[in-house]
Amino acid sequence: MVKVQRNKFIALKYRTLNGNLSLWSITQNESSYAVKSADKIRYAETGMKRKSLYYFITFYKFSVTEKSQMDLRLSNKDRKKTSLYLASFALIILIILALAISFKNDSAHNKSGTVSAADVLINEKNVVKVAKDKDGNIYMEENKLFKKYTIKVSSAIKNINYKQDDNAVLISFDKDVPLKLNSEINDTNSKYIYMTNDNGKNNLKFKKSYKDNNFVYINSGKDSNEIIVLVSKVKKPFTHKAVLNPGHGGIDSGQSVGNLYEKDITLRIVKLMVSDLQYNGVDVVLTRDKDEGQALADIAAFVNKIQPDVFLSVHINGMDENPNNYQGIGVYYYDENGYQTNERIKLANMVLKHATMSDGWKNDGVVRDKLKVIRLSKAPAVLVETGFLTNDSDRARLQNDKVLGNLANNLSQALVEYVNEK
Repeated sequence: MVKVQRNKFIALKYRTLNGNLSLWSITQNESSYAVKSADKIRYAETGMKRKSLYYFITFYKFSVTEKSQMDLRLSNKDRKKTSLYLASFALIILIILALAISFKNDSAHNKSGTVSAADVLINEKNVVKVAKDKDGNIYMEENKLFKKYTIKVSSAIKNINYKQDDNAVLISFDKDVPLKLNSEINDTNSKYIYMTNDNGKNNLKFKKSYKDNNFVYINSGKDSNEIIVLVSKVKKPFTHKAVLNPGHGGIDSGQSVGNLYEKDITLRIVKLMVSDLQYNGVDVVLTRDKDEGQALADIAAFVNKIQPDVFLSVHINGMDENPNNYQGIGVYYYDENGYQTNERIKLANMVLKHATMSDGWKNDGVVRDKLKVIRLSKAPAVLVETGFLTNDSDRARLQNDKVLGNLANNLSQALVEYVNEK
């Protein structure tokens, strides 16, 4: 019999590469386990389990009662530790499984699968499939943030109403309005567009993926009306914010030629920009959305309250003397006492570059000018003069629906580029 009084012993059981089990005895002191064998000595921190390509180590405490016989057994303390380790491991596995299931469900929701759309169709009354045609007037494009639907109808059609519920965006048309999907819309996306007949109306419906952040805009033009529907593909699509200011308003009409007024054209340009910016993840706030006057100091105060990533004031230039000698788009910035000099010059150049990209607009340059609305604004700000209303060529462009649409899109792309590079 060998009595163990002060020292404790450890058995080290491991499996070698050839599958044989070996047993080492270990003497434990306060700081380490000294692993003793005939041909090897290894050291490990107390209580640490080690694993390698060659062996798997498990520590056991045991007491020696006879020289020829060792009774291996886990102490109560080790049992508690082992139970704690096992419980912690099980909890971690459960958390991982829960997260995996949650991610899978969220991904399925984001993709807005066919089952959800089918459920809506089944529950609707008087459901009509929307026909497809190569000349269809309902178009669609999408990015990772939104599905964007564009419905083009005659400018003579005025009675257009819309509303939303938790499941869909609804646009109501008179029954005689032609509505067909353009054949470029694939079958998968076609499943989320359908029509119901109600109270003498054709209700065009667009299935939602999320309850919020879905938008409808009706852009009226001389030749046609466009209805823009944005359906969010993610819960929070906006990463930046812009404030847009349509120059003048109310009794202040700005530049005018005949019945053309600067205040009306700037408002139209800005409204056309809204859906383009939102589609690209930039939320938009307008300083006015109707014909009303605003003091320049109030506009700047409003911008400072919103604290946007960028501020753009849209105007139209004019010249009384020799009007056809002046034309083109110019951009103005101001950096009082060097405030945001680099940012404002960078923004001005981006706006000018994009604004003059199409439709023959001339470049009227970047100008530093102490204009009140941008001087008082704390956000990076510029003022763009979108042509000369007094110039025959520029005035013709400003009366063209397609050119105005291109201009709005180009200005929007400038702001998107700027905020994404900040």
